[in-house]
Amino acid sequence: MTTGQFLDYEGPADIDGVEFTHVRLRECADGYLRGWEGTTQISAADTPEGFSPNLSGNDPVPVELPDGRRGQALVTNVSFDGSHWTLHLMGTGPAPA
Repeated sequence: MTTGQFLDYEGPADIDGVEFTHVRLRECADGYLRGWEGTTQISAADTPEGFSPNLSGNDPVPVELPDGRRGQALVTNVSFDGSHWTLHLMGTGPAPA
């Protein structure tokens, strides 16, 4: 079983240079394998400056928390339901530490 701190964060975060006010990040473990993922949802009316739906490219994007913790993630899905954008992230290395 793995030991140490696991990321469980809810709050603002900068994703690829765009400031999102409410992001949920969590680290999970499956035996000895650890990974992390996250989601954020924003209303169309509150879309942050600089947001582009094509964040879902093939390259990892930087994720930075207000306290300076950083990580890299792939934006695995961007969807729009007519009133809200939802982004799903999958960490590509260590969780923001």
